[in-house]
Amino acid sequence: MRPRLPSLRSIALAVVVAVACSDGTTPVTPVQVAGVYTLESVTGRGPASGTFTLTADGRAERHVRFAVTGPYDYVATGSFEIDAGEISFALIHAGTPSVYVWPVHGEWRGSSFTIRYPDPADGPDIVETYRRL
Repeated sequence: MRPRLPSLRSIALAVVVAVACSDGTTPVTPVQVAGVYTLESVTGRGPASGTFTLTADGRAERHVRFAVTGPYDYVATGSFEIDAGEISFALIHAGTPSVYVWPVHGEWRGSSFTIRYPDPADGPDIVETYRRL
């Protein structure tokens, strides 16, 4: 007796069920997002210019300048992770002890991302948007 092949209808039903059961997100790895991202926009009292460098091994480096403090770069280094459309950083500002980690996160958008953090002077949240060069 010949084995019975599945019908086109049963294959289509299996595909629909598989798609419905997935969360629709594909994991993103540091290798895929490695590069230099430049500050595109800021809301609130954030930096006037800046870049983020993300590396293939999950390291991050942020350089920003604020209009009110002159030509000084503020540098923070650390790591990043991307999970389900969110990007998270654990950064340490240059010149501070390593126990002072700045945990900041935002939304991953493919070729760009945002970070959001509270204004230190109790103003509205600062939102920075970075785009890959």
